[in-house]
Amino acid sequence: MRTLHILLPLLALLITTTASADELKLDGVPNEALWQEAKSFDDFRVTDPYTLTQPTHPTRALLRSLPDGIAVAFIAEQPNGTPRLKPRAARDAQVNADRVNFSIDFDGDGRIAYNFMVTLGNAIGDEVISNENNFNGDWDGLWDYALHEDPNRWSVEMLIPWSVASMSQSSAATRTIGVHFDRVIASHSERSADAAVHWERPRYVSEFTRVEVENHAGKGLLSIVPYASISHDAVSGQGDQRAGLDLFWKPSGHFQLSATLNPDFGQVEADDLVVDFSAIEVFFSDKRPFFTENQAIFDFRLPDSGRLVYTRRMGGPSDVDGSASDIDAGIKLNGSAGGFDYGTLAVLESDHADDVGRAYFAQRLQRDFGTLSLGWLTTWADRPFLERSALVNAIDATWRPNPQWLLSAQALASTIDTDGQKSGNGAWLRAFYSPNQNWQNELEATHYDRDLNFNDVGYQRRNNYNELEWTTTRRFSGFADDFWIRSADVSIEPQLRWNDRGDRLPPTLLSSAVINLRSGGELEAALSFSGRGYDDLISRGNGLVVQEPRLQNLALSYSSPRIGRWAWNAGAGIWQAGNEDFTYTLDTGVRFFARDDLDLGLSFNPNGSRDWLLWREGTLFASYHRRERQLELDANWFPGRRHELRMKLQWLGLVADAPTPYRIGDGGHLVQSDDVVDPFAVNQFGVQLRYRYEFGPRRELYVVYARGGNFAEAFGPDADQVFPGLGNLYGDIPDLRDADQVLVKLRWEL
Repeated sequence: MRTLHILLPLLALLITTTASADELKLDGVPNEALWQEAKSFDDFRVTDPYTLTQPTHPTRALLRSLPDGIAVAFIAEQPNGTPRLKPRAARDAQVNADRVNFSIDFDGDGRIAYNFMVTLGNAIGDEVISNENNFNGDWDGLWDYALHEDPNRWSVEMLIPWSVASMSQSSAATRTIGVHFDRVIASHSERSADAAVHWERPRYVSEFTRVEVENHAGKGLLSIVPYASISHDAVSGQGDQRAGLDLFWKPSGHFQLSATLNPDFGQVEADDLVVDFSAIEVFFSDKRPFFTENQAIFDFRLPDSGRLVYTRRMGGPSDVDGSASDIDAGIKLNGSAGGFDYGTLAVLESDHADDVGRAYFAQRLQRDFGTLSLGWLTTWADRPFLERSALVNAIDATWRPNPQWLLSAQALASTIDTDGQKSGNGAWLRAFYSPNQNWQNELEATHYDRDLNFNDVGYQRRNNYNELEWTTTRRFSGFADDFWIRSADVSIEPQLRWNDRGDRLPPTLLSSAVINLRSGGELEAALSFSGRGYDDLISRGNGLVVQEPRLQNLALSYSSPRIGRWAWNAGAGIWQAGNEDFTYTLDTGVRFFARDDLDLGLSFNPNGSRDWLLWREGTLFASYHRRERQLELDANWFPGRRHELRMKLQWLGLVADAPTPYRIGDGGHLVQSDDVVDPFAVNQFGVQLRYRYEFGPRRELYVVYARGGNFAEAFGPDADQVFPGLGNLYGDIPDLRDADQVLVKLRWEL
């Protein structure tokens, strides 16, 4: 009998080992036999702060290439003496939690990588990394993972299918990939990684560890995801029923197709409330599923925050009345052939009674030549209501001659056909030089002529622009263990700008410091000045305005680590937004973690100014006394692994009174005038309550309630209403009801 008690466990162990030798069992415990032949990474060093010292606790990562995909395992040592922070969170949430990240460059050429994150709270995130260190968390890939906890350690297993991303075609038995592993101990604000690379350095993806793995074709994927939704607006009394289809086809790793018919994006989170009176358009990210899938090849970023493909244009405000446009269909192709990587995007909007739907097209080609990468991107838009078409072509190059240097450049040309043809061009160059881990230098030169315009499909802050800037960053580390600072990054950036007419725009000197504290908190400080120059945008084409030397920004902020159930941040800033006086602002926020599955956040941001300069019309300006308050409340509750309930409430109130009118005088100087300018007020409110239940991948139920309103009005001397104060605006929130909607949507993969 005693012999039987010994043999039975041995027999069970033998059966388990035999069964797992051929396949991966995702349970979070990397004890299958296949891991014995895995590549191991265990020399982790602290990279945030960037000290490259030994981490508080060791981490070991394992990598194995399987027919189904790349298998990854983390074993993270964490004894009881180190708190474990594991709040539940939505996908891609920026959450302060213990977590691990695995990043992979499937082609090993340093151009595009994919990051996969798992937190100790069972939350996940995934991002596309392009242009070395530009992260886009809007993408959601299909991959799997499992998590396991022990008293002294925790571990994660991931399986990243070969079909998750497009990669170059190869029939070889092996392929070279770039990989990077890192781990965060949240209570210590410490990140450690298997290689001495950091995402804030100029070279990140190209510095991943290169490994050779078995090359597998992977399984094909065909996903057909129909949806049906119903909505009702209590304000208009109208309802809407929609149905459509998303299709994803990946017959191999080097060809992928995404298509959508009559898409509906009602489940997407609401944009933040913004009141902006500047001459430059506000940029918004895009979380719509079709546009986030396989979008990395189009995500080429330009200086001055430019994008040649800005997908918010598609299905955005119509050319007729500014209301949201509907999309009839969209298709996207990604793949590789003949040594080139390619991407094709086409979107067609719906026709309405007064508006023929717009059409958008983008084509991207890339090729890698070792240390040199070349690319071409073209975009085209047809806007029938405006009788306008726009064609843009761009050629780019990236050269990495050695680990210290990185150079990127691009030449652009646009042709706009609307009541005549207008052509423009531009070019830019960036050069990064990092002689060692403590110094980083960047030179940037930009030229956009006055007729360059890529705004029809892209995002362009301005044209008629020349800029030369230099940035030097010095990292300080190696402080004593009992010193209150762990590391500090200090940077200085002089900028020179002028337009094509030779008008000098205000030169600027920016400086900043980021200090990582031994306690786990972070201090940030910024100081910038601008010299005398012309503002050639503020008048909207009605003349240059002289801007005298001014304080551009003086700010200090602190972000705390998680302390028990609390985390908080506070900051203050001052700058000049007018002719003489200053603008003051506060930035405060607190988050309470009631339980691991429930957290609440509150932020309050007041600011005020006695000299807020705004353009009104023509050559007329006004300086106002401004009082503004922004309030945001959000809550996240995860009652079960498949359940997610989120609430987001925002209020913005602004009062601008005591206006002093000005006109543009001789030499561009503003001169006080006798014009009559009215005070005005802005009141915005929005709330969204969103429930999501996940039956499985691409099988989801959404129930969304959204209400919001906007009030903006000038108050002249003959107005019937009394000019409101901020208290009145707050009291008027119940009356802000431009929309009051309920939406129910079901997506179900066939």
